[in-house]
Amino acid sequence: MKRNSWIVHLYEEEDKANVFKVMEFDTIKEISYVLGLPSQTISNYFHGLIKPRGILKYCVIYQSLPL
Repeated sequence: MKRNSWIVHLYEEEDKANVFKVMEFDTIKEISYVLGLPSQTISNYFHGLIKPRGILKYCVIYQSLPL
C-alpha cells in the first residue's frame, strides 16, 4: 500500500504567482533537509501553528492522496 507523499510548490515571489519548482517527498524530514529548516518548523508551518518565515514564504506544502 502506497502512503501519502508530501508535495512542495516553491514559488518565485511571496505572492505565489509563478511556480519555480514542484518537488515530491516521502517524509517531512526529507523536506527539512532540502529546505535547510528543522523538521519541527516544517511540521508547525504545515499545521498552521506558525506564520511563514524565510523560505516558507515562498512555499506551499500539502499531502497527496494515496492511490
